[in-house]
Formats: sequence, C-alpha cells, structure tokens
Amino acid sequence: MEGLSVALLGRTPELPRSPGAELVIYLLARPGWRSREELEQRIPELDRALELVRASRYGPYLEEADGRYQLRAESDVLAYWQDAYRDWPKTAERYGELAAGFASAIPEFQDWLEAERREVLHALWGTAVGKANALLDQGAGDAALALVAGAEAAYPLEPASALDLADFYWRARRPADTARVIEAVLEAIPEKYRGRARLNLAAARLRAGDEAAALAELRALEAEGGELGVWAGVHRGSHAVLAGDAELALRLAEEAFAAAEEATDGELAIAALMLKGEALTALGRPKEAAHALGEALGIHEVMGRSFSPVVLALLAEAHAAWGYPDKARELAEKAFKEARSQRDPYAASRALWALHRATGEAGYAEMARREAAEAGHAPWMRRLEELEKT
Repeated sequence: MEGLSVALLGRTPELPRSPGAELVIYLLARPGWRSREELEQRIPELDRALELVRASRYGPYLEEADGRYQLRAESDVLAYWQDAYRDWPKTAERYGELAAGFASAIPEFQDWLEAERREVLHALWGTAVGKANALLDQGAGDAALALVAGAEAAYPLEPASALDLADFYWRARRPADTARVIEAVLEAIPEKYRGRARLNLAAARLRAGDEAAALAELRALEAEGGELGVWAGVHRGSHAVLAGDAELALRLAEEAFAAAEEATDGELAIAALMLKGEALTALGRPKEAAHALGEALGIHEVMGRSFSPVVLALLAEAHAAWGYPDKARELAEKAFKEARSQRDPYAASRALWALHRATGEAGYAEMARREAAEAGHAPWMRRLEELEKT
C-alpha cells in the first residue's frame, strides 16, 4: 500500500476525534518512528488516541513495532524543513501555520504545538534574514531591503528571529527600522535577553536621532548596574562627545575602562579607550588622546584582531590636532581603506574627516558628510555640521 500525502502547513486536514487528532498531527509533523514514551509526553491518553486513529482513514497507514509508532505518510512539513535556511523562495512558498486553526484541549499537546509553530516561523525568518544578509554582502542592498520589507508585510514577527532582523537592519544602516523591530517584540523577549535588547534599542534610537528616549533608557540601564550598565555608559558617553559634552564623555570612559580592567574584558576596554581618545581630542589634549587610542590598538593586537578603522581614524584626528599631519594622513588613509573593505560608511566618514583635519582639503569634508548620511548616523551628521562652522 502506498503512503498517504497530507498537507499540514496553513491548513488542518480531516482528522479523527481528539486525542486521535493530536496523534495524527504529531506523527505527520515528526515523521519516522516515535516511541511510546515520547508520544505519552504529548498525548497522555495514548491508547485511546491509537484506537481512534486505527478507526479513521489513517488506520491503514499506522505502523507499530516494538512499542514504536509511525504514519506511513508524507506531509509538507518535511519538505518545508528540507528547504528552510537554504532556499528562500521555496521556504516562503511552503510556509503556513502548522495545523492552522487547530487547538487542543490537551495542555501538553497544545504547548508542543505552539512551540512547533514558533519554530516553523523562526525558520521562515531565519531563511529570509540569511538571504537578505547574503544580498547585502554582495552589494545588493536595495534587493535585501525589498526582501525583508516583503516578509514583514506577509508574516508575523517572532521574537528570536526579530532580533536577527534588527541586526540585519543595523548592518543595512537603517537604525530607525532596527529600533522599530526591537520595540515591537521587546516585551516578548525572555527576561535574560531583554537587557541586551534594551541596550541595542537605545543604541539604534541614538543613531536614528531619537535621542531623548534613547538617553532615558541608557540612564535606566546604568542605574541597574552590571555589565550592561557599563556598556550603557559607553553609549551615553559616545553621544555626549558628539553633543559637545566631552567632560562627561571622558568621565564615563574612565569608569568603563576601570570596569573593563576589573572584569578583564578586552572588548569593553577597547570601547572605553576609543571614547577616552575621542573625548581628549575634543578637550584639546591630543597627546593624551593618541596614547589612549594607541593602547586600544595594542589590545586589538593582544586579542588577535585587525585594527578597527574607527580607532585608526580617531588616532589620525588626534595626530592632526597634535601637530603631526603626515602621520595623521597615513593613519587616516589606512582607516579609510579598511572602512571601505568592511563596507562601513560611518568608519569611512570618520577617516575622511581625519583626512580633512590632516590636509585642510575641503573635498574630504564633503565626502565625510556624504558617508555620514549613508551611515544614517544622525548625531555624527549634526556634529560634522557644527565642526565645519568652527
């Protein structure tokens, strides 16, 4: 006897009465042999479920051996999982809610069904974001944005994959969309991950220009303390130096560096030293700034990382202010080359501004403004306008 073919995504097929219905759905969604123990975890009245399935149209396809059970049937669920994370068009074409419209009075089964539906949706979004990121890496930014815009219009968000979508929007230099997506799912994110999401939301809001809400959230995170509180201080300091409060930025940088030393946290140490260097240059102390930024590059070497183009650009600006234009130009050109290889317009803008400081050539300032606009970095765009007036 040939097997049965049943569609389960986006619809509910004809089913026996409960708990037979639950057993059919489970065996279709989880093809292959399933132990009695596994099935009883989802369907406690398994014997009754088996009886109902045997008496239904699925009976001839139910196979039993050594306390294990399977349906000799194919469902679209298996085909969906074969395409998921690999083929976006096919995954999108096959997607539908698992056993759409079905609800069970069996708590154990309903919990499983809801979790399984989330996994199916998560796979859909994982495939979409994976394809969008690949397009972005190929330089096809418009196509990548069109893909995720279409997915957002067609499918509901799922918290875990929504954070991946937010990361994509950040890479695509769309901070307002990054903030929008995180905000939409923030309350549904598990508590242990919510703090990081709040920090990312604040960073996105800052870059998009929604500064009042961002700063309020950063202060709240700082008050809560811990590692995230320190990082919140770094973000607030980065905004402060661009807003003209270099003294506050320097204080927050020094607090963050002390925390980094205590925790032996290289990433935090680099961020703190970057902020310290930028603040010191703004305060007219470029020699100290160069030393701080040189220390940041030293930590890069210890960690086996390539130099950050932003650190190189900040170091170039410090050398220009210190009176070493040739060294500044060399560093800025290196920073720009690295920023270009990473497709990072913010880093490119910082490098171009350092080139302007080193050479006095107005063309570099104009290029810096264009790259800042491409980066969607509202505070830096505003700061560039202010700096050009001085």
